Amino acid sequence: MQRKKLSHQANLSAADSDLFRQSVSGARPLLQDKIAPVSVTSKKKARPSADLPANKQDLFFFSDGYEGFISDGSLLSYVQPGDDPRLAGRLKRAEYQPQVVLDLHGLTQLEAKYELAGLLAYCQQQQFNCACVVHGKGLGILARKVPNWLIQHPNVRAFHTAPKSWGKHGALLLLLKINQSEAELHR
Repeated sequence: MQRKKLSHQANLSAADSDLFRQSVSGARPLLQDKIAPVSVTSKKKARPSADLPANKQDLFFFSDGYEGFISDGSLLSYVQPGDDPRLAGRLKRAEYQPQVVLDLHGLTQLEAKYELAGLLAYCQQQQFNCACVVHGKGLGILARKVPNWLIQHPNVRAFHTAPKSWGKHGALLLLLKINQSEAELHR
């Protein structure tokens, strides 16, 4: 490809050319005329790493292969065998108020399992007997997994789909055993 010769050079007078040279006589060439791109920080919330060390004792109770809870509708309800069967109804009527809320939105199954184990350990440590776990609706993956994990833990007395004020079908209210020693917990 050939360059076109500029015809405007012929149109410049000698006086204009001298004037231009005088005006740019003190100019120096730039060392760099490019601006380095600036990395834009993401506004997304950073996810916790699933590789965080967790107490393996807390995860001991959760098996992904166990599917002991089958939902028979939109309301989830469970009472540990041998406990008061009216506990689920009391949770449904919000007679117990959660002392702590765990939101699992956006977490993977593994991250959710770690967080749930951490919540149950925290409730045991703080002597909280009621908690709310918000799993969300979404594709329903956590909505199916969380109840199966909860019925495996010996500290969970009962759970029920949360009332509207706590998340309705996207959340569970848990009733937990308290004042249990570590030795009894891992028997």
